[in-house]
Amino acid sequence: METLHLPLIDLSEQDTRFLSMEVVNSCKEWGFFLVKNHGIDMEQMEGVFKISDEFFSLPIEEKEKFKYKGGELQAGYSKRMGEKLYSDDSSTGATKEYYDLSRFPHSNPQVISPPIRKFLPEMTLFQKQCYNLSLKLLDLIALGFQLPSDFFSKYHSSTEDFIRLIKYSVPDGIEHKKDDVDTNCHFNYGTITLLFQRKHGFLQIKPPEVDTIPDWVRVTINKDVISVNIADMLPFITNGKLKSSIHQIKLDPQMRSGQLIAYSAIPDLDYPIQIDKDTKTTVREYKEKRLNNSKC
Repeated sequence: METLHLPLIDLSEQDTRFLSMEVVNSCKEWGFFLVKNHGIDMEQMEGVFKISDEFFSLPIEEKEKFKYKGGELQAGYSKRMGEKLYSDDSSTGATKEYYDLSRFPHSNPQVISPPIRKFLPEMTLFQKQCYNLSLKLLDLIALGFQLPSDFFSKYHSSTEDFIRLIKYSVPDGIEHKKDDVDTNCHFNYGTITLLFQRKHGFLQIKPPEVDTIPDWVRVTINKDVISVNIADMLPFITNGKLKSSIHQIKLDPQMRSGQLIAYSAIPDLDYPIQIDKDTKTTVREYKEKRLNNSKC
């Protein structure tokens, strides 16, 4: 398994034109890149991981009291068992469970699980930092295409954005083999996704334009650095000029669990997107179709 050192972009760079071209070129070639000096407090991020720890340590019956029930609001708890890409054996692979939190500030905190609810001010601050970073990145992408800086960001009010706390764990009694893949390969939903890894890197990608890499490669993790990936809508919005990288999760054989935090930036529901030359839709319609068909 190769380890991939993605382009690392320093957002403290004062030359905006240079910075915007760095971002766009990284998006075109890799679909993923890393950022530093991004404005997100990493102690705040570690605090969110601790909130995630507390939630996932609850008994399953407590977590399922706040189960995601479908509908437009991306919020609540979900669990997937044995997601596999390369095997028909559903007894292998990690359990993926996650909790989505959206609509900041939340209009009805009582529907949020207590371990998360009691830290809602901290979660709201983290969301604001992620939102600000996502707007900055969208502005840089627009400038890289010589468009007005707010060409993409003005349609991102954050009403559809969500934080996803994710835990992967190998069930007791299951042997975790070297070749086991722990999620289906997939593209993320939205325009861009911020990904936070903790301690161990188990995110793998297959870049869209790099022919010299034969197989899946592991994304390295570094202190104070955030991974950014192009999600599934930005290729439509840029008429195919940007492409998403397909990615997956693969825990090392000696690992029994791992966690991620993802922040998904999503356009407002009435924003039009062109799927292909014959198909024009809105984010709302695309979201409904994707949620109905998604397995990840």
